[in-house]
Amino acid sequence: MSRVAVIERVSETAQQLPLGSKIGFAVMVLGIAADVVAHLNPASDHHHGGVTGPELSAHLVVFVGMALVLVGVIVDGVRSGRRAGRSALNGR
Repeated sequence: MSRVAVIERVSETAQQLPLGSKIGFAVMVLGIAADVVAHLNPASDHHHGGVTGPELSAHLVVFVGMALVLVGVIVDGVRSGRRAGRSALNGR
């Protein structure tokens, strides 16, 4: 599969995602970037087994992003289930 085909497929899939999931992925990307910066910061005191405040905060942002993705998927599933139920009832 060529790179162009992969990019097109990812783009089409991303357009079909629920809004809540898109927001969650954006929050996760920000959290991952903050996590990389926090872990690579030479000024922070890195001890084995210890976690600094910025690292913990970045991990928390990623966790919140994951929760938003999950909530977006659940809300979209509930909405589509209600739509399917209404159309099934109207067809009788």
